[in-house]
Amino acid sequence: MMSLALSDLETELTAWCASYLEAIHAWDAAAVAAHWTYPALTTQAGQSFTFKSVDHFTKNTERLLSFYQSQTVARVTRQLVSAQALHDQAAIITTSDAMFTADEARIAGWQAAYVLQRIDGDWKAVMGVADGESEAWAALGTRLGGSEG
Repeated sequence: MMSLALSDLETELTAWCASYLEAIHAWDAAAVAAHWTYPALTTQAGQSFTFKSVDHFTKNTERLLSFYQSQTVARVTRQLVSAQALHDQAAIITTSDAMFTADEARIAGWQAAYVLQRIDGDWKAVMGVADGESEAWAALGTRLGGSEG
């Protein structure tokens, strides 16, 4: 039996989502990377990318944040859609993400999923499914480049 009640899990993972957003709003790639454990895995457009280290992930995130800025993203929202405990120390979540311009025009939106693990008391993403984001940008005629290096 899992000791973490679902409402407690949802509260903790909603806080993880809020902290992730704070890092994005600060355009702080290192702070985004601190939400992950390594190696980390992401999927995008039928491919999988492994980030071997925090430095590898941070460099990729710097490129992604620059891309967001080039697309006039001024604000991002992330709402926890669902959370499921896989174990006391592991969970899977689905989020609903959206990006907006400074005048609050919606640029794009998608759902994402993450597998998270509790490490030293903190939730860290182990894997992220970014296929919805790739599709959302592609629908606008903009393709994400994936991981390099």
